[in-house]
Amino acid sequence: MIKLEKKIFGYFRFFKTNNLQIFRFIVSGLIASSVNFIVFNSIYLTLKQLLLASFCGYFTGLLFSYVLSKIWVFQNKSRQNFFKSFLAFCLIYLLGGVEMSFVIVFLNQFLNNHRITWLIGAFIGSLNNYLGTKYFLFKK
Repeated sequence: MIKLEKKIFGYFRFFKTNNLQIFRFIVSGLIASSVNFIVFNSIYLTLKQLLLASFCGYFTGLLFSYVLSKIWVFQNKSRQNFFKSFLAFCLIYLLGGVEMSFVIVFLNQFLNNHRITWLIGAFIGSLNNYLGTKYFLFKK
């Protein structure tokens, strides 16, 4: 029981220490998703090309997310090579997307509720993205 209490206290301490950064991470994700949707919708309405609109929206949102993460969320002032750093960011987010998909498919077999499994999968993917960018890409 004491080990469980230590773990819970450790999670609470981590959240308390990083709460502003976590809040900024969530807000930046919402902003990047909004940019993704605006670009997607604009290109689709203009060109009627769903695949092109989807790709451009996603890429623009990902680029926006990278910039917000570097400057605002993690306030990383290092002079990392942009292309290497952005590639690492994309790989972290690709892993998060794969994890999210696996969680959704796996849990849906038991819960048979795609909305609930999506929420759990999104949480796992977002956790991967936050921890990956915090500890591997923008570590201080």
